[in-house]
Amino acid sequence: MHMVRNKIKKNYLDGWLYDIFLGTALKRTRKCAADYINRSCFFPVLDLCCGTGAQCRFVQRGEAFGIDIDRNVLDYAKSRAPHASFICGDGARLPFKDHKFQSVVISYALHEKLLPVRRSMMVEVKRVLKKNGKLLIIDYEIPMDLASRLGRIVTYFIERMAGKEHFRNGQQFLKQGGLERFLKEHEIRVIKNRWLKLGNSRLIIGEFETHNVDFFH
Repeated sequence: MHMVRNKIKKNYLDGWLYDIFLGTALKRTRKCAADYINRSCFFPVLDLCCGTGAQCRFVQRGEAFGIDIDRNVLDYAKSRAPHASFICGDGARLPFKDHKFQSVVISYALHEKLLPVRRSMMVEVKRVLKKNGKLLIIDYEIPMDLASRLGRIVTYFIERMAGKEHFRNGQQFLKQGGLERFLKEHEIRVIKNRWLKLGNSRLIIGEFETHNVDFFH
């Protein structure tokens, strides 16, 4: 029992540190995404690769689910957002039935994955999303002006601290065209758009142009 308590405390400490250093910077963006979901009643909503469950905390008016492959971080997520349902699972093999969700949130979970994994994730997202369901995606873009270039310098060092594989995948994501290229590849139509220049990122609200796309053409 003592070992279990110590493990839980460590998990909570890791989640707390993440929220302090990164969660604070993303608070306004996550609130913006949640406001859209709450206002439009896009429930149920799935937060894919939810991490500490920070996004789910802002979604209070309907059924919310979070999924992450890291079982440890989910302990912290459950403690902070008890109204949401958190599941340990693989984002490329979602344990949900077809067309279950009205919206799916993917926050900084694309750039850290290899290209084949990203594609598998999107196949699954399209499967579990209802027809005309909405995607809310936040991730890195290629810098477009001075502010975003400065943001790129900041995020470069943050990504370096995340580990070699994470950093390598993130660099590859940008070389492949960043979020803009990703949206075109998967035929996602942008409905709303918000630049986060000092984070070298963009928040988009969009939808698949068709539910008959073969992602591997």
